[in-house]
Amino acid sequence: MKKRYFLFFFTLFFINSLFAQTRLLSGVVTDSLKVPLAFANVLAKPDSLNVDMAFAITDEQGRYKLNLKQDQHYHILVSYLGYESFEFTIKPNGDTSKNIVLQVATNQLDEVILIKELPVNIKRDTITYNTKVFTNGKERKLKQVLKKLPGIEVDKNSNVTVLGKKVTDLLVDNKPFFGGGTKLGVENIPADAIESVEVIDNYNKVGFLKGLNDSQRMAMNIKLKKDKKKFTFGDIEVGGGTDSHYLAHPNLFYYSPKTAINFISDLNDIGKKSFTLADYINFEGGIGKLFSDPESYFKLSSSDFANFLEDQDFIAAKNNFAAANITQYINPKLDVSAYGILSTTKTTTHNQTINQYLGVAQTIENKFTTGNTNNTFALGKMEMNYKPNSGDDLSYTSFFKLANNFSNATLLSETALANTNLNSFTKELSTTVKQNAEWHKKLSNHHTFSFTANYQYNKGNPTTNWITNQPILQGLIPLISDSQFNISQQKSLQVNNIDLLLKHYWVINNSNHIYTTLGSNLLYETYKTSDFQSLSNGVINLFDAAGFGNDLDFSLSDTYFGIEHKFKLGKTVFKSGVFGHFYHLKALQETLTNKNKLVWLPAFKAEYNLSNSEHLHFTYNLKSAFADAPKYADKFQLVRYNAVTKGNADLENEMYHAASLIFTKFSLYRGLIMNAYINYNKKIRNIQNTVQLQGIEQFTSPFLSHNPQSTWQFSSDIRKNVEKLTLKLKGNTNYTNYFQNLNNSTFKNQSNTQSIGISLATNAKKGPNIEVGFDKSFSQFKSFNGVSKFTNERPYLNFDYDFLDSFKLEADYTRTNYNNNTGIINRYELANFALSYQKESSAWGFKLSGTNLFGASFKQQNAFSDFLITDDK
Repeated sequence: MKKRYFLFFFTLFFINSLFAQTRLLSGVVTDSLKVPLAFANVLAKPDSLNVDMAFAITDEQGRYKLNLKQDQHYHILVSYLGYESFEFTIKPNGDTSKNIVLQVATNQLDEVILIKELPVNIKRDTITYNTKVFTNGKERKLKQVLKKLPGIEVDKNSNVTVLGKKVTDLLVDNKPFFGGGTKLGVENIPADAIESVEVIDNYNKVGFLKGLNDSQRMAMNIKLKKDKKKFTFGDIEVGGGTDSHYLAHPNLFYYSPKTAINFISDLNDIGKKSFTLADYINFEGGIGKLFSDPESYFKLSSSDFANFLEDQDFIAAKNNFAAANITQYINPKLDVSAYGILSTTKTTTHNQTINQYLGVAQTIENKFTTGNTNNTFALGKMEMNYKPNSGDDLSYTSFFKLANNFSNATLLSETALANTNLNSFTKELSTTVKQNAEWHKKLSNHHTFSFTANYQYNKGNPTTNWITNQPILQGLIPLISDSQFNISQQKSLQVNNIDLLLKHYWVINNSNHIYTTLGSNLLYETYKTSDFQSLSNGVINLFDAAGFGNDLDFSLSDTYFGIEHKFKLGKTVFKSGVFGHFYHLKALQETLTNKNKLVWLPAFKAEYNLSNSEHLHFTYNLKSAFADAPKYADKFQLVRYNAVTKGNADLENEMYHAASLIFTKFSLYRGLIMNAYINYNKKIRNIQNTVQLQGIEQFTSPFLSHNPQSTWQFSSDIRKNVEKLTLKLKGNTNYTNYFQNLNNSTFKNQSNTQSIGISLATNAKKGPNIEVGFDKSFSQFKSFNGVSKFTNERPYLNFDYDFLDSFKLEADYTRTNYNNNTGIINRYELANFALSYQKESSAWGFKLSGTNLFGASFKQQNAFSDFLITDDK
């Protein structure tokens, strides 16, 4: 209780100090005809070095407001592109109103010089931040700089959002940094090398496609200082701790007008991952600058590799990581870039799980698992861009991935009927190669063509071995009695995928465009499985005679044609179209399956711009999706120690409606950012599993269901700045209704989740900053035999303080309260801190840090599936 009172009064003290002795300067900025000027800059420079600079951006009505320190002299500068600047001085001793009239500029050179000094410059879909206005020189990395820029947020995983929209591409001096993902750049680019930050909405690497291709990408371009453009810079972090913990993190950057080289390395045993599953997904989708191929529904399997990259709570972890990136400008028309990544990760984990199996007679399983993983992989990418003239853009990209992964686990499964001890071992060697070529040609202002060709090759051979003291899956696998049961599975998967696409953009006039698309996607896949038992006398008991042993040659071609009409009516831009897909599926096993199908898929999009800062987007698509090859393999195969599955060669394509409505609003005048989303998805034909469940053992097989499955999702977030305070509100709701076939009966299930969050943070340029927040989530799962409910509460505190010129203190605290309707209640606290010291003029710095200060031994979470409710810690 004392800690709560201390925190309450501590927060009030900060809030009071932030609001003390400020006066409001407000007014309207117009031109000589009294027309309001939106996005004009109003800059207040104090005479005193101990007072922060203030600035404002006018809104659609030309309004501005500045919070100034009482009795301090300020030099006010008002500017707008194409207009003469306006200057005046003020010493506020009360709230003041002043309207400003700007005159058309006669000297454009002075205007250009002035614009470069503005804190924020907004021009159409580009925002440029002059970072020196918002920083104090004590920032170490780009991450600390971005957190101080208005409208920009950086989460703990280094994902960046600007005005509520996620940044998808990170550039340094207009070139992708390590493939364009944000994590490596945000966490490693030195703050003192940054001149400005440029944010580009509706980003497209091919300039003349902007306005034609509907890009939802947002790029962040980091502009380096002039003395860093031909310079070598970087840093080396080395640390040691209790229990022989270690950390080494060298970074090296070299930039010149023609060559850029970056090297990042990380070695530690404190569980810090420089490359996660999210980063891998970004790199996998990083090939191809134009088409994310939303109409292709082939699932190129990488799940076996991705499982090793999933974020885990660990007992022990060792990570070794190295990445290098080079960009070479051959001449003004040609540049070549390449990067390589090498990573090894070793982790030890422990999980305690309560599984509730939702059969007619419910079964409870208590499961204790201790696991070890050893993950090694290498990624490489080379990209060449050639622009012979302003109307041609050619590129070629080559990508490879090699992975060698191993894991083992010791498992104890306890049920009312049996206790089973089991050891499992999994290893995989996988290879991926991708090739991409693109050519974009602007013939005239009315006709533009794009052609892209992609090829992908995947090969993987995961092997799993289970050793147990009890017979498992009796009646499902043909075990022979032995002193212990040694069961193995070998899988082989090979994929070849070719994707060709030609698109023509016809600009009839400024209000009407016609887009024509012709494409083909060819998938060839071989899939083999072998399941067997190794007896203690050396004999191999193959399961083939019991219907195991898949040998599938699978191919799927999708030839498609589409036409779209994009037109503008008033403030609304519409795009309607239809795509025809002709599918040919072939599955060769012991029997041959051939299917041909023609599907017509309508698409509609509308974007209504209420103003420059308010937008409403609506999209609708009818979509078609085929399952991946293993679901067509019509023989049995092991999945886990308690699960067997069998594919279905007669599967056809899913069909589903997808619609979304998005509202975005921002006002730098009001300090307001607001986003709201509604997504609806309804499957009218969907691939589901029929499940036979006995105790904890299950048999599944996919089938095409015509029972509808619908999902509604509502999400919103609001951010409000009041002087040096930021208030954030967020909420999310998800409702899913679906049917489940369990033990030859069909049941309707309902899965619902809701979450809310609120936080209050200070953002003072000088002095300490504190953030206090509270998140709460609710989950409900309703099935034929009852309702399960879960609740999570998470109050948290973050603290950041630069003091005594050279010291920096960072700390965070989180408390989690978890409970469910079966009486399980858990509480745990997590806290971390870091105290660093570095003089501004010194290359040396020192840091003392601690993690998990309260010694939390677990985290609690829950999950639902078709027939299973899981509590895990």
